[in-house]
Amino acid sequence: MAKVSIPNIKTKFQTGDRPTQEDYVDLIDSASARSTDLGSDGNNELTINGIENSTVFDNFTASEWRSMKYMISIKYVAGGANKYYSTELNILVDGSGVSVSEYATIENDGNIGTISVSRAGDTVSLTVVPVGGTTPITLRYMRMGLKA
Repeated sequence: MAKVSIPNIKTKFQTGDRPTQEDYVDLIDSASARSTDLGSDGNNELTINGIENSTVFDNFTASEWRSMKYMISIKYVAGGANKYYSTELNILVDGSGVSVSEYATIENDGNIGTISVSRAGDTVSLTVVPVGGTTPITLRYMRMGLKA
């Protein structure tokens, strides 16, 4: 099964060349795989290195998603430190706001970052802020969502 990016497939069909049987198979396989990704497509286990300031690491459209679940891991290993932090967020989007439940939080050597969720208009954003001189940090996350 070939899972191909949508922009890649789109260019194949826009070139004016006649699509091949393989192009159609790739399109069907990609659509099938994406239908089972449950909102994680393109956002599964992303890594952001070198965070030193408040940083928006992900956002999604409130009118498109009813709820979103994140697994987030932060690490600080500069200067011989070995600090790790992991948490999960469950976000519920309603007509005008968001409700957030943070749970399953565990750390090995103090808090090295805080996660906040905010909504501006139709955009829900997640932000990480390094804590107490522990920079730079690395953040990894994955998300899974349910459509509105």
